[in-house]
Amino acid sequence: MRSIRTAALFAPFAAALLLAPAPAFAHDVLIGSDPEDGAALDTVPEEVVLTFNNSPLAGGSGSAIVVTGPDGAEKQEGDLEFDGTDVSVDLAPLSEAGEYSIAYRVVSSDGHPIQDTLTFSVSEEAVAAAAPEEPEEDPAGAGEEAPAEDAETVDASPATAESTAAEESGTSPVMVLAGIVAAAAGLGAIVLVAVRLRNRPGAGSDEGSDGDSAQK
Repeated sequence: MRSIRTAALFAPFAAALLLAPAPAFAHDVLIGSDPEDGAALDTVPEEVVLTFNNSPLAGGSGSAIVVTGPDGAEKQEGDLEFDGTDVSVDLAPLSEAGEYSIAYRVVSSDGHPIQDTLTFSVSEEAVAAAAPEEPEEDPAGAGEEAPAEDAETVDASPATAESTAAEESGTSPVMVLAGIVAAAAGLGAIVLVAVRLRNRPGAGSDEGSDGDSAQK
């Protein structure tokens, strides 16, 4: 009788345990990321990869990864990529040093949303190393075609050389010829004057008078 009474007392508790709902299974969780949460990077990342313990539901408008830079601008590019337990997104070139945030929201395999925020930072050296190199400026005039007059072939004939030398010295052949003509004209004028003076009337009588005076 005592055993029956004891069993009767514990029967309600046993029934309550049997009728109690089974504990709910845990939702999917983030188990890793690249970059890691709180990482200080010496190289600029080109993408963000989030890894979960189960494969999130791909597609749909309920999933997003938003990467925000120190200037408050979003840096993610393109659509999310789902690859098993990994979800990734490409990044635009990061041109500022400082802290970046990764805000994500995905739908877990059981249909529940998962969301959280991670951070990472990028050093100034990493940003400088990733900056595109500026093209070097060409020296002034380099690569330009030479003017047409510079491209002409120089005539190396003796006459041209003499003409060039005369031009460089300030005397041209025309000037030399003009000088010769002027000298000849001057000499001719002198001869003409001498002839006229010799043939002038009275020139002979003066000479005769001078002779007679000498004889006397």
